[in-house]
Amino acid sequence: MPEVVLIFANPIAGRGKGKAIAERLHNRLGREHLDARLVLERADRIHDEHLPARVRAAIAIGGDGTVRGVARRLLQRYAEKTPPLLVVPMGTANLLGRHLGTLWGERELAENVAAAVRAMKILRIDAALANGELFLLMAGIGLDAKVVHELDRVRSGPIDLTSYALPAALAFGFYTYPPLTVKVDGKRICRDLPAVAFVGNVKEYGIGLEVLPYARPDDGLLDVCVLPCANRADAVRQFLRAATGEHVAGEGAIYTKGKRVRVDSSEPVPVQIDGEAAGHTPLECELLPVRLPFIVPSE
Repeated sequence: MPEVVLIFANPIAGRGKGKAIAERLHNRLGREHLDARLVLERADRIHDEHLPARVRAAIAIGGDGTVRGVARRLLQRYAEKTPPLLVVPMGTANLLGRHLGTLWGERELAENVAAAVRAMKILRIDAALANGELFLLMAGIGLDAKVVHELDRVRSGPIDLTSYALPAALAFGFYTYPPLTVKVDGKRICRDLPAVAFVGNVKEYGIGLEVLPYARPDDGLLDVCVLPCANRADAVRQFLRAATGEHVAGEGAIYTKGKRVRVDSSEPVPVQIDGEAAGHTPLECELLPVRLPFIVPSE
């Protein structure tokens, strides 16, 4: 009996290419004598009875948000037996695809996916919860999250990097930089500090800035960076320092690691998780006791 491979696709990913790519992969994996099954709807809408008990692998076609949704649903359904997930990036930032080395060109995509599923080289990545929601990459608290919230408010369809121009201008013009109080593993590392904060598993964020330069996705710890930021001038300085990798050594910067992180503020501060709007503070982040398996290229 052929082994099952689930292909999850956001039909509008890549400005409508998601479905077409899913169908190409379905046909190509069929030639590998695999039972490839298309799932062309949001992962959180799929009932357990529609997810087979045994799955060789799953493929997620879409941006980081789509991948997070698929990973969350697989973890709910299969727990410690979660099947390995292969990321086919079709979003704007595609941070996870970059880390895993699966940013393949369209021409060689189907062959590379088939080869990866055949070889099944696995990398296990830490997973965490942020206010009860799974996150794999990074949570941001403050100005960057305000940009994401503004984008979520004004967007009307697929986005690209230019879509962030207006949200960034709105956030930069009107954000008030409320003070943050941050605790890591129960120890307070700052109190009522006007700042922006980042909690995550990976180094890069957004357009590739290494906001968490010491992060490793498989070290069993969350990296935490708090950067003092009380006004627009501070925000510009911190951005320029991050662009050159100097922000961690800047005056007042705090960098540490831990398994549990709490961020509070006297007023609600925007939060983003893996590039998606995720409410406001308080924020509770907790590392999960499992690592999720991802398929990476064998070469």
